[in-house]
Amino acid sequence: MRPVRAAATDRSLGDEVRRQRAPLAVAVVGTLLGLSLGAATGATGWPVYAAVLLVGGVATMAVHLRVGLSGVTIWGLVFFALGHLAGGMVPVGNGVLYQHWLVGRAVRFDNLQHAWGFGFAGRAVWEALRPQLAGAPAPRLAAAAVIVLGGTGLGAANEVIEYVLTKVLPETNVGGYENTARDLVANLVGATAAAGLTARALPRRQPVTTPTA
Repeated sequence: MRPVRAAATDRSLGDEVRRQRAPLAVAVVGTLLGLSLGAATGATGWPVYAAVLLVGGVATMAVHLRVGLSGVTIWGLVFFALGHLAGGMVPVGNGVLYQHWLVGRAVRFDNLQHAWGFGFAGRAVWEALRPQLAGAPAPRLAAAAVIVLGGTGLGAANEVIEYVLTKVLPETNVGGYENTARDLVANLVGATAAAGLTARALPRRQPVTTPTA
């Protein structure tokens, strides 16, 4: 993955909408198609998915306006959102795509979605905090630590939200203990992969400057 800008400046919403029109268009069109499919096939949870995507989109835009997320991260989060929507809205057999096994009984779509999504979520956390990490003596280690901790932390928060939803909604696609454990493992795998790929593009150590008289 390519390094990103370290500077943090306020950005105009209108300017950023124009600059990011491609990912925004993909996100909006994909969301409308996914929600329409869910409503047409009788998926009762489509309003919840709509609310989650709206909140996530607003939060991502707010962070981007503040720090300027990289194109790689923006596209990664767009496909994270659309993958989440497809997972809950696309019917497969007697269930939905989230429940579909891709590799035997070892890997489900849900697992790949978590690895991808919270890997990029961790990278977004790092990009948001990068200005504060500018003086870190070991940039690779600092970036990797922030990405892993950010990705797994947000993933754990997601599990808490899913637990709450199982208590307040009559029907969800959330599984039991094994599903939660698999999600946490996938979050760690994805965040670790994102950390490794991002850190490779950074210098091993901060260059030492010689003070002048």
